Amino acid sequence: MKKLKIVVGTTSAQKISYLKEVLKELRIKLVIKSVEVKSNVSDQPITSNETKTGSINRAKNALKENKDADFALGVEVGYHKYLKNKYEMFCWVTILDKHGHKISSQSHRFLLPEYHQEILSSGKFLGDNLDEFSKKVKDSVGKYMDNMIRHRKPFIMSALRDTVIKYLKKEEF
Repeated sequence: MKKLKIVVGTTSAQKISYLKEVLKELRIKLVIKSVEVKSNVSDQPITSNETKTGSINRAKNALKENKDADFALGVEVGYHKYLKNKYEMFCWVTILDKHGHKISSQSHRFLLPEYHQEILSSGKFLGDNLDEFSKKVKDSVGKYMDNMIRHRKPFIMSALRDTVIKYLKKEEF
């Protein structure tokens, strides 16, 4: 049986490793190719719609460049103001295939601590400003939260898992 080929619209080793972890969890074997593509949204999306659009664009642009792939996947992490005008962090993942099927899933959302709120509100890039928070936290929960925000693993893994399951079992949804 021929292995399915997936093209992923990122060259991030971290995101590729999370995808491989999800595929291993689900016992799915795919040929993975990663490509650098544009999301056509801002580098730090600050609405859910912009973040979802970024994931769609990454998948669309990856598929355009790789016509032999069975499907393409786009991953985008973003932020959105919610209750009391505070930012939440989350991830959108989209799969597009050459037959026109499109499936997107969003991870859970996490209300960011005040330190991170100030960074985003000032227009600074969150990923470039995490070290001070890391130095401040001493307890295990704070360190876990710092790791979660820094590496975004729970968000990316959740959205990847949901999207891959929905895509591969699409006739059941």
